[in-house]
Formats: sequence, structure tokens, C-alpha cells
Amino acid sequence: MDKKKNKRTVVRGRLIIFGLMFFFVEFLLASAAAADFKTDSVVKIFATRNTIDYINPWQSKGVQEITGSGCIIQGNRILTNAHVVNQNTFIQVRRESSQKKYIAKIETVGNDCDLAILRVEDLEFFKGVLPLEIGELPNLQDKVTVVGFPMGGDKLSITQGVVSRMEAINYVNSDRNLLGAQIDAAINPGNSGGPAINNGKIVGIVMQGISESQNIGYIIPTPIINHFLNDLKGSQYAGFPYLGLHFSNTENKALRNYYGAVDDAGGVLVYNILPFSSADGFLKEGDIILEVNGVAISDDATFVFRDNERLDMAHLINMQKIGEIAVLKIRRENKISTVNIPLKPIPDLVKIANHFEKPSFYIYGGLIFTVLSTDLIGSLSGKDTLPPFSFVYYNAGLGSLNEKRKKEIVVLLKVLPDEINIGYHDRGYEIITKVDGKEFDSFKQFVKLIEDRQGGNIVFEAEDKDKIILSCKDIDKITRDIVRRNNISSQFSDDVAQLKKNGN
Repeated sequence: MDKKKNKRTVVRGRLIIFGLMFFFVEFLLASAAAADFKTDSVVKIFATRNTIDYINPWQSKGVQEITGSGCIIQGNRILTNAHVVNQNTFIQVRRESSQKKYIAKIETVGNDCDLAILRVEDLEFFKGVLPLEIGELPNLQDKVTVVGFPMGGDKLSITQGVVSRMEAINYVNSDRNLLGAQIDAAINPGNSGGPAINNGKIVGIVMQGISESQNIGYIIPTPIINHFLNDLKGSQYAGFPYLGLHFSNTENKALRNYYGAVDDAGGVLVYNILPFSSADGFLKEGDIILEVNGVAISDDATFVFRDNERLDMAHLINMQKIGEIAVLKIRRENKISTVNIPLKPIPDLVKIANHFEKPSFYIYGGLIFTVLSTDLIGSLSGKDTLPPFSFVYYNAGLGSLNEKRKKEIVVLLKVLPDEINIGYHDRGYEIITKVDGKEFDSFKQFVKLIEDRQGGNIVFEAEDKDKIILSCKDIDKITRDIVRRNNISSQFSDDVAQLKKNGN
């Protein structure tokens, strides 16, 4: 019995020693990581925001306070996420070594890549701080140190992980597909905007995580960061270009034979081109893209990136600037040719998130009209609610192909009840297609049709051909009264006021 007790005591002692050794090793690793760069170059961001209410577009949802992270880079600039500072009313920043907060202001926001630059006018904030440098794109299995101010405490947090995947991912802030790096370091709310460090340099900016999983997070890698920073060297931030086409792989032999691609040259088949996009007028349905800027494209739409890695073809376009020329080698009707395409921004029919611009709206006879946007769709999407299918159709369904070449989709949000609109009080969340039988392709044209109305009635026609008919007698006076009774600050948004002023 005594021998068994002694053995158990020895085992327990060894386990305790092993545990202490493990803890000590972890401590040394964290200490080494911290010594690899100056932690004072990582800052905590305190932002006050007043979020726009896209369902009631004349107002906001109220003041909210959030925190995030950022890092000081060359030029006395603070690099962080766009989603940390969007819709802000006041921003302060604080270094780890000080309890003093300094006022910061936004210099530039790139919502497409979820990056932003802050400026602090008081140079005392930067005294004694060495800015972090931008490093190289990390390799798979490279160790990274994530530094920031996540929830659960007020002090700087340092965690470690490895790069486990490199591919194009969906950026939640903008719904754009850009290069992202997946890491297994712990990422929590508050980490956003903080740096991921390797060899003392920034290799990524913490962006987003997957709440349903354990230790799966994403960072914005250096090619995207450098594109953003290099774009700032111009007069203003232009964003990432977009080719604007839908394509399919050419792996099927029958498909390749049908389009005359009988060799093994690879390439992807263009089957749709978005109106107003870069490719509009340059490419045709049935074209096979063989190369982009001299880089061969395989039949699964990827190209050789590093060693055995492959990336999506879109990355080659994303790494160019708006206004530059993309050189595409294509096969068209059994002939090989080269097409030079000037690159433009994304031309989506349903505009991607723009967290600073207030939405356009126009109230007429108690009917509230606005523009369909991803912001509006997001506001209507909840745990127990879904946006109308007609909205999704234009955002992600076949309607997004924009066959009628519209610039914007006009939506009837809701009706403010009044005698003039009796019978229509329950109408709302409908696509409007005609005013007095006339079609329009933008909100601007829609407003002009109302302003130029003639006759005793005005007729709004929805997509399902259901109509709303209002009497125009004293309608301007009635509209102003409806707006006043509902405590709405204005009958229309500032951009509509400018249109009316200019007579456009």
C-alpha cells in the first residue's frame, strides 16, 4: 500500500513539474513574441458611432460605444479596420504604456478591403514610438502573433497561431472577395484592426472570425494592405478594380469541343458580362480567357501562386489599380487574340455596403421611397426575419445580371397613413418599376418623373404590376403635413434636395 502511495505521489509530482514546465515554455514563447516588436505601437481604439437606420432613412439608431485595435505605421498613421470606425461621431486612441486618450480622426476608409487610416494631430501621442513595418506575405504554417485589445480585459492581449490557409474569402464588411489568410490564433471582438506579427513586422490585420468554430480567424494579408496604402499615394482612395463577368470552368471535354478548345491550354469560359463593368464592350459570351497579364489560367480558374499553391484568377485583377489596363489573352471563335481592358470599380446593381453615405429617400403622398442596397437588405435580415425574395433576386439571384441595364432599383419602403393614401397603408418593401407608365433606370430619373408629373393623378406601378394611384390635388402641401405630423426632419435626402435645386 505504501509503495503504491509513493508511486502515485511521484506521478503527481512529475505531472505538476511537467505542467509548470509547459506553462514556463508558453510564457517564454509569449515573451519572445512580445520582444519581437514594440507593443506600444499597438493601440486601443475607442469609437462612438451613430448607425444609420436604413428602414427609416431620415434617422439613425442611436449612439453606441465600441472598442477595437490598431497599429502605428510609418508617417504617424494608425492602421485599423474600416468596420471599427465606420459611422463614427467621435474617436479616441490610447497606447498601452499610457492611460491618456488622444482624439483621432479618419483620414481614409477603404470599405471594400475593410481598412482605414486614422490621424492624431497631437504629436505627443507618437513620442518614443517606433512604427511597425509591413512585412512579406506569410507562408503556410508560418507562426503569427496576434496583438490587440479583445473583450475580457483592458490590457494588451498577445496570442499565437499559424497560417493555415491562403485563399480568396468573402469580406463581411463589403461582401467583396479578396485574398485572406486563415489563422488558428484566438480572435475575439476587440481584436479587429490589430496586427498579426511575424519577425517583428505586420503580415496581416485582424479582420473577422467564425463564431461557430474554434480558433478560426482571418487576417487581411500584406498584398491587400499594400494595395490600399499604395492607392493612398494618389489624390484619393479609388478601391479595388472589378472585371465584371461570370465564368465557368472548362474541365468538361464536351464543353471544350463545343467551343473549339480542343487543346490542353486551360482557360475559363465567359458566359455573362455585367453592364457598366470593365469587361462590358471588350469581352463576349463564349470567350475563353487563357491568360491574365501573361499568367496562364487553368481550366478551374486558378493560377500557380507559390510552389504548390494556387489562387483564383480574380486575384490577378485585384492586385491592379483602377484605371490600369488588364491584358487578357482569349480564344474567340477558334482564334487567339489579346484584349486590353481599362479597369473600373465594381458596378453591382445593388450597391455594396457604404457605411458613411446616408441613403437616398423621397417621401411623396406619405409613400417612402429609397434605393435597394445591401445595407437595407442587411437591416431586414435577422434571426427570425428574411428580406423579401424580390430584394434577394436583384442582389444575388438572376436579377443581379441586370439585363435591363438599370443603375439602381427603387423600393417602396412603407406608407405613412393619411387620407390621401387610404387603401395602401399595408403596402411596403416592393420594387417600383414605373411612374405614370414610364420606366426609369435610376433613383434620379424616378424623382424627375415625379417632379415632372402632369394630370390629376400619379400612378406608381410595382414589379408585380399592382398599382398605387394617388390624387395630385394639393399633394405637395399634404406631403409636407404628413412629414411634419410624423416628426420627420425632411421630405427627402440631401442628394434629392440638390437635384431639385439644380432642376435635374
